[in-house]
Amino acid sequence: MIIIRDIVVLWRDVTQRARRFVLRHRICVRNPTLRSDPTALWDYPFRRPDAIEVGENVTVGAYCEIVVYPTTRHSSIAGRLILGHGAVLATGANIRAAGGTIRVGSASVIGQHTVVVAANHRILRGVPYLNTHWDESRVGVVVGDNVWVAANCTLLPGTTIGDNAMIAAGSVVRGDVPSNEIWGGVPARRLKAVPSLDE
Repeated sequence: MIIIRDIVVLWRDVTQRARRFVLRHRICVRNPTLRSDPTALWDYPFRRPDAIEVGENVTVGAYCEIVVYPTTRHSSIAGRLILGHGAVLATGANIRAAGGTIRVGSASVIGQHTVVVAANHRILRGVPYLNTHWDESRVGVVVGDNVWVAANCTLLPGTTIGDNAMIAAGSVVRGDVPSNEIWGGVPARRLKAVPSLDE
């Protein structure tokens, strides 16, 4: 009995590893300039690689987890991931593109262990949170071009970060961050303007 259980657990592990390998391989083949670390986990429906759009020379670091579900029982809004040219997802970035679109602009960096979430569960008294329909009033995350999101940040649904902005490490961002500003804190707020070359 124990041997059968061991075989079942081993079989599940082997099939999961094989599935992850195939999904990562398919994305790399479809996007030949993509540099995706072998430890990066790409999770999307096998028949829907079109839900992921990758620009030229994108880098996905070690231990990133990228989840893209075009459809889900929790939301009527489609999930999609768009990575612009030269975008970087640093080590351990966690991207959850379900129930909304996550767009990372060209030459933008999502720092180490940052979490980007396209949708979140509604909170209803007396209902287990995991069973609720997702809140469709705030969905998706847009990160503009040339944005630096430092390590250990959280970008919540409905967030828009303008071009050339910077988010300080450990920040939680919700709402709109204008272009050319540095924001930080929990919740994130404006710290100062991005300095110009002549400053």
